[in-house]
Amino acid sequence: MNHLLGEATEDEERWWQAYLLAENDQADELRERAAAEDEHARRQLASWLSDRLRTEEAIEVIRPLADAGDDVAELWLARWLADGDHLDELRQRVSRGSYHAPRELAWRLADHDMLDELRERASASDDHHALQALARALAERGRHDELRDLAVAADPDRRLLILDAAAGANMAGLRGLRVLRVLAGLGSKTSRAGLARRLVREGHLDELRERAESGDVYAQAWLSEQPG
Repeated sequence: MNHLLGEATEDEERWWQAYLLAENDQADELRERAAAEDEHARRQLASWLSDRLRTEEAIEVIRPLADAGDDVAELWLARWLADGDHLDELRQRVSRGSYHAPRELAWRLADHDMLDELRERASASDDHHALQALARALAERGRHDELRDLAVAADPDRRLLILDAAAGANMAGLRGLRVLRVLAGLGSKTSRAGLARRLVREGHLDELRERAESGDVYAQAWLSEQPG
């Protein structure tokens, strides 16, 4: 037991020393300790570099820990690779079974309008991150027919992911109102509630009445609160 406590104390001491070195901007000593296989120093050095927007250096420092299976290092690496638009390495890590790379790759592909690749990944590998990123991108770009087709073709579980992701898109302006109509028509309760609220706020009372008359309980509730 004493031996185990001694090991834990030594590890905690190395962590504290690495932390202090980073706090005091002693990057050179952190590098020396990292080269001597001190994992705490390597993490602190990578974080120190990232905080100073030296992302490419941070990637090089953290990569060995990620390759060794360290989950936190893998998370940091995936995020930094995405920040640096290292799409090829992200793709490689996805193919090797990385837990964190699929999400970062999906959203970066969406940022670059690479929707065809998102479609392929969503369908071929059942990548739910790709599916969510695709749905949100279609909603944000006003590609309503494609969004509707995507949801209609999906099984119930995937449809729920699609609806939730699309509902989280930027809903400002007329495009947002159209997206809410599409999602409401596909059965999204959240979107039906949001649509009824938007119709009241923007003065579309005729549409609110039509929806209430068709049985939409959210429209009925909002209509009941309107004067006259």
